[in-house]
Amino acid sequence: MNKVIKRQTLAFSEENQYICKNITNIIVIFMIVQFSVANYLSFKEMSTLSLATTNLKETAISDTDSMTEMGGAIPAVLHGAAIYGANASGKSNFAKAFATFKWLVINSIKELQAGDALDVESFMLNDTTAKEPSVFEIVFCNVDYIFRYGFEVDGVKVHKEWLYRRNNKKRAKEVELWYREGDIYNVHPSCAIAKSVVANKMVRDNALLVSVAAQFNDETAVSIVDWLNDTSIITSHDDEVMWKRAAIKLDDQKMRKRIVDFSRYADLGIEDIYKVNDEVVSSHIQYDDDGRETQRVSFPFESNESEGTVKYFQLAYPIIDALDNGKRLVIDEIDSKMHPMLTSKIIELFNTKATNPNHAQLIFTIHDTNILSAKILRRDQVWFAQKDMYGATKLYSLADYKVRNNAPFEKEYLEGKYGGTPIVGDFSKLFVNEED
Repeated sequence: MNKVIKRQTLAFSEENQYICKNITNIIVIFMIVQFSVANYLSFKEMSTLSLATTNLKETAISDTDSMTEMGGAIPAVLHGAAIYGANASGKSNFAKAFATFKWLVINSIKELQAGDALDVESFMLNDTTAKEPSVFEIVFCNVDYIFRYGFEVDGVKVHKEWLYRRNNKKRAKEVELWYREGDIYNVHPSCAIAKSVVANKMVRDNALLVSVAAQFNDETAVSIVDWLNDTSIITSHDDEVMWKRAAIKLDDQKMRKRIVDFSRYADLGIEDIYKVNDEVVSSHIQYDDDGRETQRVSFPFESNESEGTVKYFQLAYPIIDALDNGKRLVIDEIDSKMHPMLTSKIIELFNTKATNPNHAQLIFTIHDTNILSAKILRRDQVWFAQKDMYGATKLYSLADYKVRNNAPFEKEYLEGKYGGTPIVGDFSKLFVNEED
């Protein structure tokens, strides 16, 4: 496997020195620039989803709506990205990679004991990569700073871990805040707590330095952990967790009203949502035979509403929270169980400045081709996942293709122009007796 992630050792000159605590007050407004993964599940080679804008001559979506200007080395960052692909193409594995990355950063010190296995699986369809560690890396920035953090890890231990920072200016140099390889650590002197943690040998083989340092209130590490805590990843296996979270949020009357209003705008026929004896119920209007309103009737929400309505209710709080507070949201199969118009409206909330003034980001996997329109997404917001003949997923952008910004993306995608579609065989052979 070709390792893309390389260490960059730079002298700690007075000009480049960075006091770690300085990011504490600004980390909350950082945005994802890119996320990379290699040798994890179906990802063999390094695959990167980038939210940095590309030079598109013209778009149907306003630049002020779909991106946040950053200036410097990274001119602008997109508010979202869609990942298309056939079933089993690896789309969901991207969301799983992000979730694994987040879990290890936040929990590797809290949830694991010495000797515990790490829940990481390499690309198993190659005899070389099957024995090598997985690689994860994220780049995030605001108008002032760019950070690059990542690690290599397998089911037993952390092999490498790194954190770099540079000013968001052209030709600015990266400064190494820390680098770890095996038992060898190099920690910038300004990261005093992290340096002390290392010196006292408090970092286990199966724990990340950032996770350990955060437990001892290293301000850099705490800021990174808090930032990732404010990045929600929702997979298809999270239904029960999402339902419980949604139910709890109804206890906050202000948020309950927001969730109810969110449901009304979706034309779900629901007048109110509330709890009775800890059970979530939905209220509907009852009419007489002449169409006159008589009263309101309530039903147990989860058992009486449609699966699409339940999912919309579960997504309401994460969406509201992200938009209100400028957080990041990753949703696997956003279109599952929901009408295309609802999916489109959710995407529009993030791609509209009036509803997204705090620069929230939405990354999602999807099958629904109705969304594949220049009026909904920029070309550099559209990505495809496709497996090669060896079972390895490749990730690439629609912006890589030389096509008009007003081209019929949906039609051309379904025709196979961009890849990322299933190769469907002749099903009729399964049902036709060739002897007839």
